[in-house]
Amino acid sequence: MELNYSLYTASGPSLDECAPVSERRSSNRQVSVMLTAKLETTGRQQPCRILNISTKGANIESLISLKVGQPIEIEFRSNLKSKGTVRWVRDSQAGVEFQDAIDLNEIWKRSEISIKRIKPRPPRYCCFAPAIVEHGDQRQECQIIDISASGIRVVDITNIALGATVMIEPKGLPRHRAKVVWCNKESAGFKLINPFKYHELEMWLLQQESSHFRDGTC
Repeated sequence: MELNYSLYTASGPSLDECAPVSERRSSNRQVSVMLTAKLETTGRQQPCRILNISTKGANIESLISLKVGQPIEIEFRSNLKSKGTVRWVRDSQAGVEFQDAIDLNEIWKRSEISIKRIKPRPPRYCCFAPAIVEHGDQRQECQIIDISASGIRVVDITNIALGATVMIEPKGLPRHRAKVVWCNKESAGFKLINPFKYHELEMWLLQQESSHFRDGTC
């Protein structure tokens, strides 16, 4: 999931709105954007939208009900995370103050392969859900163990070829064409040709969380 951003007019109070004018004109000025990221708090994980952001905080939108003073962590991508505290809440939006100031240039920068030849990846969400993988006349049932907007990792799958193009259908999500980017004896990683839509993945993850709580697996 690339961290695409665009101009967005966000409602809700700013973290800096009560600060002196001279401070609001400093490098801590908020920028209106539309980022997608991963929100983690109290053992829960959900996608969130970042509506505006500064070096010291952000205005976020999430289906998770947050409370003032609640600690959270936002993962922009695998190599870029920030801890923070909720300072205000209004409906599905919240103001977060970062524990440590962040470098906004790192937020805007596209993911690049590091010196260790590791490419930062979009946030992944742990889950355990059934899926069906189809390749030619072969049809296999397997289990998803983590998912992102653009990829899926499964277990309990065999006889899958590296580089193959397949159809994968997680239970509760639309079928997607995907490419096998790695595989071993009983597991595989798929990159979706077209990523999941934000809202469909957001609602699916919420449903997964609810079902796990109901059946006692969480």
